[in-house]
Amino acid sequence: MKVIFLEHVLHVWKKWDIKEVSSGYASNFLFPKKLAQPYTKQVEIKLKQSEQKKESERRILLGNKQELVDTLSWEVFPFTLSWSGNKTYGSILPKDIAEYIVKKYRIPVTKKHIDLWWVHSSLKTLGDHDIYVNFWENYAAKAVVSISLA
Repeated sequence: MKVIFLEHVLHVWKKWDIKEVSSGYASNFLFPKKLAQPYTKQVEIKLKQSEQKKESERRILLGNKQELVDTLSWEVFPFTLSWSGNKTYGSILPKDIAEYIVKKYRIPVTKKHIDLWWVHSSLKTLGDHDIYVNFWENYAAKAVVSISLA
């Protein structure tokens, strides 16, 4: 029986791998734990569509490098944090910045493109912070994240 795996299991299989397994193993172990599903024509079509979508997003990024950099250079991305006394609650993660860029500019970026080089993971202080949106080695846009009180 051909199945497609829905979860990554270390040293066994990767997510979206397609493998032939015995029907008993699939029906008694993989399907009840939602680790895999039968590989059908509908699943195959959905996989091809998602691959085509990813490829088109990649081509958009590759084709418009300098245009993307010019669009995001020196843009200000406003965010708010809750504040009580001398402490902020929450933080701004690279994932949040990437989601903001995707919503506002419709540029397909991920958290891997956001470079917070002076902090290790997130922004927690009020004010303006310089960030870099790295597309490739020589193509990076410098932008500003402005954090204010909620």
